[in-house]
Amino acid sequence: MLLIVILISQAFGDQLILSQILWRHGARTPLHCNWKCKEFEKEGMLNGYLTPTGMRQHYVLGQWLRKRYIEDLKLLSSIYDESEIYIESTDVNRTIMSALSNLQGLYPIGTGPKVNPNLNHSYLLPPNKIEFEDFGNEAIPGFLQVVPVHVREKKADIYLRGYDAIACPRNEEIINNNVNSILYHEINNKSKPLIQDFAEQIGIDASLLNITDLYEYQDTFDSCQFNGYQMPNLKETTKYQMKLLQYLYFSLEHNIDFDQARLLATPFFTKVLENMDNVAKNQTKHKFRIFSAHDTTVELILNALNLTTVECLKQVYFKEEVKNKNCIYTFPGYASNIIFELYRKSAQYDQYYVQVLYNGTLMPICGNQYKCDYQEFVDIIEFQNVKNYEDECWITPKSEQQIATWLVVTISVALTLLLMFSLCIIYLLIRQRRLDLYSKGVQQFEA
Repeated sequence: MLLIVILISQAFGDQLILSQILWRHGARTPLHCNWKCKEFEKEGMLNGYLTPTGMRQHYVLGQWLRKRYIEDLKLLSSIYDESEIYIESTDVNRTIMSALSNLQGLYPIGTGPKVNPNLNHSYLLPPNKIEFEDFGNEAIPGFLQVVPVHVREKKADIYLRGYDAIACPRNEEIINNNVNSILYHEINNKSKPLIQDFAEQIGIDASLLNITDLYEYQDTFDSCQFNGYQMPNLKETTKYQMKLLQYLYFSLEHNIDFDQARLLATPFFTKVLENMDNVAKNQTKHKFRIFSAHDTTVELILNALNLTTVECLKQVYFKEEVKNKNCIYTFPGYASNIIFELYRKSAQYDQYYVQVLYNGTLMPICGNQYKCDYQEFVDIIEFQNVKNYEDECWITPKSEQQIATWLVVTISVALTLLLMFSLCIIYLLIRQRRLDLYSKGVQQFEA
């Protein structure tokens, strides 16, 4: 189906001018101390490091991107051109390594640069004393291509880690309110049978568990499943319910409603629109933007695009009628990705449209349309973006805001008092001058 869409687009001459992809890192080691915790701790595995499975996942995704954007749509050059691509990652090992693995699939061995054959070989060596091995004209053996990946420190990464309290201080309160909300307790109470069933199967006390714990267990099971670690022998019905609950809880914790989603998604969407605008106005040569991030980032953007919500996930989990027919209810697994493509219409050079793909499948946006007029897409995103993100996210701490307010009030009062004092002085001076003139006049009259 996707190939047919590509061929039709090419037949009519619409030109892809920009692609932006947000992805989750590949498979990693566990993060939570629950199932097989002591074994994982002993082996130093509770660190969330990218595993060989995760490297392979992203390498293959890179191959898919090469076929789509180099071979089929001709967006990128067949060899790496730094003016065409810009890669950003969160400052976390697994996302950086996922990006590097992906780029080896996008620009595989054999596509790397060559050294000047006429260059003196001594120039190819570092100043350290070392025996020289002649690699011929390969800059790196196998013509390996090296590609830069850019990162920001956590507190500055509002684009890819806006859900983190370090980047958005208000998020700590948001999460705390969400996991103490009426909805949380409703879902937790209705999940008691699942909690009891799960606890019996793995041999632990059900009274010690809630849906937060089940989410963390499922996160560990995902890691075990994809990396070949030992798994518990759970019933298939339990596994299915655990997977549904995993996504429901995850969304419940991070963005229980659309207002939270739009707040935390604002920086990322601002960046996406800025990149589109720059390309449309020929203000940049970058045609391919990569954002290497986390499941939380992917889920947030899906929610902000109305492709999933806590409400529809709750309806799926409790087997109710699902009102949002576009609801994505499967958790964004390792290497899941969202792609934003900007096309220029063939018949109208200054007219554009946007397509959104999730894991390679076109998604209905802008009123269930697969092609969204560029200006309509911009209007929708700008309308839902918050206008004062830094204030609403408490980027400036409340204490500083209070100090600033106190200073403004203090200065205002001081200026007011100074003005009143000045007016009093002026009044007294004028009054004294009039008295002096009056006294002088009386004296002249008496004389």
